[in-house]
Amino acid sequence: MHFKVQAPCATLAFEQRRGATPLGAFRPRVPWAGELDAGLALMIASVPKSVTAGVRRSAVTAALIAILVGGCASGDTGAAEPWDPIETPNRFIFAVNRTVDMIAIRPLAVMYRDGVPERAQKGVRNLLDNLGEPVTAINEVFQGDPSRAATTMARFLVNSTLGLAGLFDVATMLGMKRTKEDAGQTIGMWAAKGVEPENGGFYLVLPLVGPSNARDATGLMIDYAIDPFQILPIALNVDWFYYSGPRYALSVIDYRSRTMFALDDLEKNSVDYYAALRSAYTQNRAELIRAKREKTDTKSELERRDNLALVK
Repeated sequence: MHFKVQAPCATLAFEQRRGATPLGAFRPRVPWAGELDAGLALMIASVPKSVTAGVRRSAVTAALIAILVGGCASGDTGAAEPWDPIETPNRFIFAVNRTVDMIAIRPLAVMYRDGVPERAQKGVRNLLDNLGEPVTAINEVFQGDPSRAATTMARFLVNSTLGLAGLFDVATMLGMKRTKEDAGQTIGMWAAKGVEPENGGFYLVLPLVGPSNARDATGLMIDYAIDPFQILPIALNVDWFYYSGPRYALSVIDYRSRTMFALDDLEKNSVDYYAALRSAYTQNRAELIRAKREKTDTKSELERRDNLALVK
């Protein structure tokens, strides 16, 4: 397989203007305004400011990453491996992540897998999946599939009500199939012709996140910026520790418990675990994006290729 990185991404720019209103001095006085509870008035006044500040921070971050992608994704290495120009710092972060995993994450994942009943684990997984449905729906709209986005939002509404905040996947029982989309896939789907899905820009290892690349890291920040369940705590001045922290921790433990055997097997059977994980990540993301471009089902396509290989 020959990987090339050749099409630079477009640089995004965000600008926000806010002007003073001279007529503000002539605003009529509301007779009952002074009777409002001071704390309530403060909370109401802070909501739009909090939303604006949170969106502005997320937008600027996404813009900076997009600029980084645009500036670095134009090189053509001609290599047969994923492009990894910053391999040394990537390997350092990879080593740190593995240390944290061995000391804390893996032991917690083992206790979670072995000590929590399977039905409870399924409920946690359903809850986390339900919180991600709005982001999936937004990406499906930008992928040109509004009907699928409508189904995703219908799933969210059904599971959030009948499914008790998403603990039970009632929507699947009603025939509404779950999908999982992200901005990295959306960017890859609309990439210029001639840019293979394997070409996601330079490879990255993110602290406490793991394998990624320039395209998917940009997508990660976009998903964070458009996630209603990240915007709402900011608007309500809810401390990150009380909402996003537990959500992230549960996601990590749940995901690690489900990928434990696969990752252990990959590490055991590879000479260079870092390179093997890099290759596996790149191939997996490429298959998801290629399936989107070709309007095919990834699982069915992989099974078809396996069958062809057996025939040969």
